[in-house]
Amino acid sequence: MRCTAILALAFCALISRPASAGIFSFLDSANPTFNGAHELSVRPDSDGLYYILAEVNGAEVRFVIDTGSDDVVLTRNDARRAGIDISQLDFSEDYDAASGSGVEADTTVQKLAIGPLAVTNFPVTVEQEGGASLLGMTFLRRLKSVEIRDKRLYLRW
Repeated sequence: MRCTAILALAFCALISRPASAGIFSFLDSANPTFNGAHELSVRPDSDGLYYILAEVNGAEVRFVIDTGSDDVVLTRNDARRAGIDISQLDFSEDYDAASGSGVEADTTVQKLAIGPLAVTNFPVTVEQEGGASLLGMTFLRRLKSVEIRDKRLYLRW
């Protein structure tokens, strides 16, 4: 009986943690399914958007796959977690997007990786204020194809 109570408490502690902590991350739609050496797929989240987990300079970042974004965009928080010194950035570039307008800064990350798919010394922008990191066309156009079929988004390289 005592063991059951301890296990129940441990389970409750685990499920009370956010998915970003890695607990039950296999349930997160942002985790890609690798379908072969050069293909992965993701399913849409409950909001209909396609998210993917990537590593930026070794830090895990949850991106919206966004064909409408010209650039790979990091939020300030994601950029900070990736080791980018925000205080050294020049937030002087204006942008207009479907979600609104704002100011951003250009920088370069040492590495952007989704599993075995990796690029180095890659240009990104950091939004001064923004809601989500975006995996945009500067990354997506390097791929062989981007396809949505049967409610899954496929990336091939």
